[in-house]
Amino acid sequence: MSDWDRIADVVVVGSGAAGLTAAITARASGLDPIVLERGDLVGGSTAFAGGGMWIPANKWMVADGVRDTPELALEFLEALVGDAGPSTTRERKEAFVYRAPEAIAFLEGQGMRFRRTPGYPDYHPDYPGASVDGRGIESVIFDTHRLGVWAERLPKRVFPRNMPLGTLDVSRVTLARRTLPGAARYARIFAHHVISRARGERLVGGGGALVSQLLQTVLGQGTPVALNTRVVELVQEGDRVTGVVVERADGTVLRIQARAGVMLGAGGFARNDDMRGEYHPDPAQAAWTSASRFDLGDGIRLGQEAGGATALMDEVWGGPSSLMPGGPAIFHVSERSKPGSIMVDGSGRRYLNEAKSYVEAVHDMYARHRETPAIPSWLIFDTTYRRRYPFGTMLPWITPKALVENGYLKRASSIAELARICGIDPATLEQTVQRFNGFAHTGVDADFHRGENAYDTYYGDPRVKPNPCLAPLAKAPFYATALYPGDLGTKGGLVTDAEGRVLREDGTAVEGLYASGNTSASVMGRHYPGPGVTLAPAVTFSYLAMRHAAVAAGREIYQPVA
Repeated sequence: MSDWDRIADVVVVGSGAAGLTAAITARASGLDPIVLERGDLVGGSTAFAGGGMWIPANKWMVADGVRDTPELALEFLEALVGDAGPSTTRERKEAFVYRAPEAIAFLEGQGMRFRRTPGYPDYHPDYPGASVDGRGIESVIFDTHRLGVWAERLPKRVFPRNMPLGTLDVSRVTLARRTLPGAARYARIFAHHVISRARGERLVGGGGALVSQLLQTVLGQGTPVALNTRVVELVQEGDRVTGVVVERADGTVLRIQARAGVMLGAGGFARNDDMRGEYHPDPAQAAWTSASRFDLGDGIRLGQEAGGATALMDEVWGGPSSLMPGGPAIFHVSERSKPGSIMVDGSGRRYLNEAKSYVEAVHDMYARHRETPAIPSWLIFDTTYRRRYPFGTMLPWITPKALVENGYLKRASSIAELARICGIDPATLEQTVQRFNGFAHTGVDADFHRGENAYDTYYGDPRVKPNPCLAPLAKAPFYATALYPGDLGTKGGLVTDAEGRVLREDGTAVEGLYASGNTSASVMGRHYPGPGVTLAPAVTFSYLAMRHAAVAAGREIYQPVA
């Protein structure tokens, strides 16, 4: 065909970690890529994420003397993830654990900088092969002014990602009123923020920093990034994908040839209520997600139309979330682990270890809801908790009156009164609190074993004894907020092989079509093994996909460091 409006070697759909990594790898491998983004901002859901990447046996661990190997990581994934379908094959797990450090080394070779997040344990630390020392890395803090005019194309006001704040900072800052290291860390970060602003810098951490570094690298390579450009169709010639049809915001329709392939890195479908209604358990809603507003399922739909199979479409990267009236969903991580709080269903009973990983907590919410109303559930805490720890966007001690008046926070002078406000049976909630308070005094949660492993205690309070995750709910007034099964994005998508190629139901590859990130079904199956298991596979499989595309196209490819 010759009726192309533009020609590229690789068309990359999406501008999050998956898409930008693909573009960088393609360019370094001798290919000519173009990045197409449906929205008016760069970064997708990555820009809203914590930004960590779970990289087994990474060089920073080795430098710190921490023992880890790909084999240990593989043992962990096999024990936890197991065989959850075509996305979790042994081959894909091996590709990830053995090649992830190579992908990071490649990005470093392109000028990007990372650092280790020591001490953040795997989320199931008792499984064989798990690491308590932590396998996570993240981007260094980045000044977005280095992006020039493109800095305006990053999401604004993504707190705390718009602060010079890293992954480890978060856990320590939540204890700023409780420990000297926490107070010192908070003071240092705040001073760094103020001084950097006075210097004219605009520092970001987390996912914002990762996206910024990736974007800087893409732009430095001379790769075009087209915003407000939606891919509406894949062009196929025979069994091969050879290009895309795009529609610009002004209505212009263009055909772009992709001589070496199309990479789908457009995220999942967290914001698409129709797709959620088709694939997700009731009562999942798009309003509960923390994903980008452009997370609408375009990439998955395109891959399906080209013949691609899907898997894990009923799964999300879930986490209990609260809904701020008129604002975004707030994804809660540390709050559930802090002592002086419990999570109960609509009957007023506890039903889970509140400190467990967020994906597992959402699994428990849905399982409980099938038995008794648990959506929403309620996080209950007392005044001591409110004075000591931040909650969502609220600093310790400071409880805005407006959040009580608008119903986001329920407040009462007694547990029984709080129960009535929440529509819970007062006697049941009182019994639940009384039983939990007994556990807090002994330090042993006889019902759900909260605070008994390294992940539970990571977000606990070391000043609380004998269990850093347990303290009685004793001081009035008491508070409650409704929690819903929110998410960071969807987890299911197109089935891909170890090289990122989209596969049909019969296991054959759709030639010229690749997928990564949340557009693809996760290699992590139905679990969340550790911090950064969303972004690390996105980066790794995008890297591997473009290496494959370059070899298939007969181009000179980047040679990985031995």
